[in-house]
Amino acid sequence: MIRTPKKSVPKRKRKTKKFKILKLHVIAVWAVILLSITSIVIALTYIMQNPLALPNTSVSKNQTLISPTLPYVLANTTDTDNETSALVAPSVKPKLAIIIDDVTFPKQVKKILSIPLNITPSFLPPKLETPFSEKLAKKCEFYMVHLPLEAVNFERPESVTILVSDSYDEILEKLSRFKQQFPRAVYYNNHTGSKFTADLAAMRRLIDAMDELDLIFVDSRTIAQTKAPEIFAKQGRKLLQRDVFLDNEIEEKAIKAQLMVAVNKAKERGFAIAIGHPHDKTLDVIANSLEVLKDVEVVYLKDL
Repeated sequence: MIRTPKKSVPKRKRKTKKFKILKLHVIAVWAVILLSITSIVIALTYIMQNPLALPNTSVSKNQTLISPTLPYVLANTTDTDNETSALVAPSVKPKLAIIIDDVTFPKQVKKILSIPLNITPSFLPPKLETPFSEKLAKKCEFYMVHLPLEAVNFERPESVTILVSDSYDEILEKLSRFKQQFPRAVYYNNHTGSKFTADLAAMRRLIDAMDELDLIFVDSRTIAQTKAPEIFAKQGRKLLQRDVFLDNEIEEKAIKAQLMVAVNKAKERGFAIAIGHPHDKTLDVIANSLEVLKDVEVVYLKDL
């Protein structure tokens, strides 16, 4: 059998072919390297332009960080470009509520409203001699009712007064009348009441009736033997009660001294309640005591 000899490939051509294959491999490797570098660059660029949001570590240009030990609230602020939100600390001043009892006349309301402080007027229910209080209360942003309760020495009782002898239904009826006259009032502090507030059974009837009408009792503490603290403690409720009377003595120096006592009480405990009356001297002292009151925030009773 005659074999056909294999066609031989010239040596030069074989080398050229191997060189081409090697060249293709090198190109492929470089292509992979370049593609990897490009991917890394793109990834780094994206990360720098879109950083991960870490909690509590950064704020926008219009936000201000405050100490993490202080509570904060969100408030709106405006700069030249846009409106945004900023973290600001709320008021940390102690709070002082100043109640003015026995409010009945237009001149009293006018003077109270002229004082640049959140003074809380407490209105006596209207009667024949002073029928104005119901209408005057409408002029006030916030007000209370000065609730007439029976006193030990009953020299000048109001036309409608809640008595120790009143039944639950009688108390409820009188309170309902006051609520109709002063529909926006929720807080009631006692006018007189040295006899009534010292009577445990009577006070229980009063508190129960007020609860039924969604009213809140504030103890003026006209007598040391008041039973309100005992009742509220047994019910596990907080009682709002007077800390300081401002004008037992209607003298400027004495009133200012009592106002300072109230300020110091607020500083010690964080809040305090002072009660005064619509005497010209009392209101003048309050109006002229902004320097004395600078370390506290004078608030309506509801804001304690």
